Amino acid sequence: MNFAITNVDIVTPFRVVEQGSVVVEGSKIAAIGRGSEVSLPAGLKVYDFDGMMLTPGFVDLLVHGGGGYGFADMSNEALDAISKHFFQHGTTGMLAALYSKPEPDMVADVGRIAQYCSTHRGNNIWGMHLEGPFINKTLHGAMKVEYLWEPSVERWEKLFQSSKGYIRLMTVAPELPDCHRVMRAAAKNGVVLSIGHSAASYDEVLAAIDNGAAHITHMFNAMQPFHHRKPGVALGALLHNELKVELIADGIHVHPAVMKLIYNVKGDGGIILITDAIRASGMPDGEYTFMDQKIYVKEKKAYLENGTLAGSTLTMNQAVKTMVQQVEIPLTSAVRMASLNGAKVLGLEHHKGIIAVGKDADLVVMDKDFEVHMTVYEGEIKFLRA
Repeated sequence: MNFAITNVDIVTPFRVVEQGSVVVEGSKIAAIGRGSEVSLPAGLKVYDFDGMMLTPGFVDLLVHGGGGYGFADMSNEALDAISKHFFQHGTTGMLAALYSKPEPDMVADVGRIAQYCSTHRGNNIWGMHLEGPFINKTLHGAMKVEYLWEPSVERWEKLFQSSKGYIRLMTVAPELPDCHRVMRAAAKNGVVLSIGHSAASYDEVLAAIDNGAAHITHMFNAMQPFHHRKPGVALGALLHNELKVELIADGIHVHPAVMKLIYNVKGDGGIILITDAIRASGMPDGEYTFMDQKIYVKEKKAYLENGTLAGSTLTMNQAVKTMVQQVEIPLTSAVRMASLNGAKVLGLEHHKGIIAVGKDADLVVMDKDFEVHMTVYEGEIKFLRA
């Protein structure tokens, strides 16, 4: 399908083209520029979104579920519903986050998601982020301690073989015995390694970088607080440009002032916005299940009975809004963190995460309140607000 989107402020995301137009031909962007600079062929379908903004599609590297469904649900219908929910909020690419489970169950989950990814091309579920199972029992978050695994290359290989290569990212605690062996085995197969749910010391973080770590899972959550005499994961993440940090930008998991600090240190190239969303995303307050436990959602906050935060109800358009309105960073920076940076982590920056001729037509139209009005994935309109 060929069409044009006009009268929008185009956030490329490096600059803003005011009152611009984008022409889509097939799955690619064919033209971009100010309205007067772009020639629209006669008969071309035109979507006029006067006064709204156009951004690259959002890339979310940590999603447990949404729209009332979770990636742990045992049906393709659940995965279809999650995909649809996030298309409605501008996410054109995401990783299904799988939490730690007993070995047979987790291997089966990995295989199930891999089968879906391999047979449902053309949707926004690109692969998996394993949040565990090789993480620290003292910082397990909402995961059940008894479900965590001792690091083992043999056990890792069972997961990878079941994944058909769709494990894109894995959270690990590098301080655990034999975890470096697992990290090296995963890195050799192209898996991005992320430090998280970890009590690693500063020196252990440096050793982890040498063994393939390039990422930090939900910065400041499930890690020890910053300490000026006992530096650990937090300081290592802030100081070392080799490590890109995930940020749950809901104003709940990390205070806006702390998010501003992270931005001042890491810059807009070192932060990846994520949701860590669970099935309650897009749903009303109430009781739900997550990680085989009952959770409660009240005023967008999800937590266990003991008060432990348990994922979020965030969507990526809301994350961008938080960064612009509460953290007070430039729109271009917030959009880059929500789109191009995630694409870079997955090695897709040459055709995703940016609005330019020849790139994939992964596009989001939002109004000034950051509500999504259209989502396009590889030239196909996946959501159009009535």
